[in-house]
Amino acid sequence: MKWWIGLGKAALAGITAIVILSVVIRFYRLSPVHVENPKGNTDYVWPANARWVNLTEGISWGSFDERGFHNEKAIDHPNIIMLGSSHMEGCNVMQKENTAYLLGEKMGAEVSVYNMGISGHNFYKICQYLPVNLEQYTPGIAVLETSAVELTESGVNEVLQSTVEFTPSHSRGILAFLQKSPFLRLLYHQVNSGLFDLFMDRQTKGFRNQEETGLESEAFIDQEAYNALFSYLAKQEKEYGTQIVIFYHPQEQMMEDGTIEYENTESLAAFTRTAREYGIIFVNMAPYFQEMFYKERRVPHGFVNGEIGSGHLNANGHRAVADVLFYEISELEGNGLPCK
Repeated sequence: MKWWIGLGKAALAGITAIVILSVVIRFYRLSPVHVENPKGNTDYVWPANARWVNLTEGISWGSFDERGFHNEKAIDHPNIIMLGSSHMEGCNVMQKENTAYLLGEKMGAEVSVYNMGISGHNFYKICQYLPVNLEQYTPGIAVLETSAVELTESGVNEVLQSTVEFTPSHSRGILAFLQKSPFLRLLYHQVNSGLFDLFMDRQTKGFRNQEETGLESEAFIDQEAYNALFSYLAKQEKEYGTQIVIFYHPQEQMMEDGTIEYENTESLAAFTRTAREYGIIFVNMAPYFQEMFYKERRVPHGFVNGEIGSGHLNANGHRAVADVLFYEISELEGNGLPCK
């Protein structure tokens, strides 16, 4: 019987520790459990008006709107919608520092900007959901964010067939209960981000995680894949009367001599060329990021509690993107393509 008593004491101690750590970690990293999206225009959304705290990568906190996106309030028929991954969602910076908010400030009260960036939604996924979003929101302009430009036949086919891997929400049952513990959520996040790599051989580290981009590099350029995807995007433009703008924010490489570099790949050339051929506006942020670095000595990715030049867009990156998008959209209006 004594071993049962010992086991019970150990279990009670473990539960008590998890409760205490969960209370403490609420002030360090608090993330709600995502739920199914009733509108069906993303895999999931955050609970209405839920609050979040992030001190793990960036220093930020805030709340989502009543539809579960990162805005002050929901907008029924915005002039501009912003689609993308966690970079676009912008929960690594304060709400008034993210691209959508800054662009809205620049555009003025007559032009509304609605941020529907959501973590885990890579470029393939937002392309798949694009028709649904255009039908529901009827915007004049749809801005699509991507951090990679390599396209594959299999990935594009998933977009065209609406079979991009779906991320389910576990908002009920035991998984939902466990996710409500900030400590367990943080532990899962750290394990998923490579916690065990600390105990592995150095040579196994350093591989780029493709989960956020969803795009894979290939040894050759499949031009047919680029044609198929941009033909699909051009069709959406025509059908819904919406101008599509894609912006690309590559990861910078910090050099030992104090400079930064961005890769100029064949994939980037193919993406740029094909976008132009199909009338899709494409913005490569690399030259603007370089200009910001040499003028202001600031980089667009990385935080004081992370690694410089790595990870999500920081406040400098969001500001630079908002500035360039404002210029591009102003040019559209000047050419008779208003977003209103």
